[in-house]
Amino acid sequence: MTKRFAVYFSPKADSELDKFGKNVLGRTAESARAPTANTSFVDSSRWKQITEKPAHYGFHATLKAPFELNETHTATQLLAAVESFSTGLNPVSLNTLAPRNMAGFIALTLAEQTQSLTQFAFSCVEQFETFRKPLSEADTKRRQQQSLTPRQESLLQEFGYPYVADEFRFHMTLSGKLEVQDDDYQHWVIEQYAACVKNTPELNQLAVYTQDDRKSAFTQLAVFPLKKKTDKFVE
Repeated sequence: MTKRFAVYFSPKADSELDKFGKNVLGRTAESARAPTANTSFVDSSRWKQITEKPAHYGFHATLKAPFELNETHTATQLLAAVESFSTGLNPVSLNTLAPRNMAGFIALTLAEQTQSLTQFAFSCVEQFETFRKPLSEADTKRRQQQSLTPRQESLLQEFGYPYVADEFRFHMTLSGKLEVQDDDYQHWVIEQYAACVKNTPELNQLAVYTQDDRKSAFTQLAVFPLKKKTDKFVE
């Protein structure tokens, strides 16, 4: 398999949100979770099972879903493009961000998603679309197994991912599918968030993640702060 890249929001190192993510998933942005990772959750073995999938991808919100580079672009060009795009954009407030149950798994989501955030996310999808190699037949079929709506199928064909534009919902995944007996995990996550995150988080940087192959964890390659005030995407 070819290396994949993704453009995510991941919190600034050592911020309140970053510390929360490390506590819950047991890994940093730059490295995969170690086999010896531990947790304050009451059941370490169940914690590892519940968080196996989100820990594989890292603590993030997807903006440009994982993709292979096409033959006309390089990783260096992608990084330069993300840096250029990041310069001149305002951070976006993540007011009401909190742990919530989302279709059977727990994630940080917003009580109400602003139009500015939806527009920001779709601008990332469109901006970096020229770098994306078309989905393979196998990846397309894998996505189609998710019982997509006609609108999601159309977005999958156009952008390689079905949950963009009006189908986008900001979320930072914290578990796999939860069972009835995992209510204690959800309560623990809520407690961890309340203990770690005292201030309103912001989407204040873009991060490029990479994956050497499908079995390897995604790790952070570079981050680019949103650092210049502009009227674009302001509430």
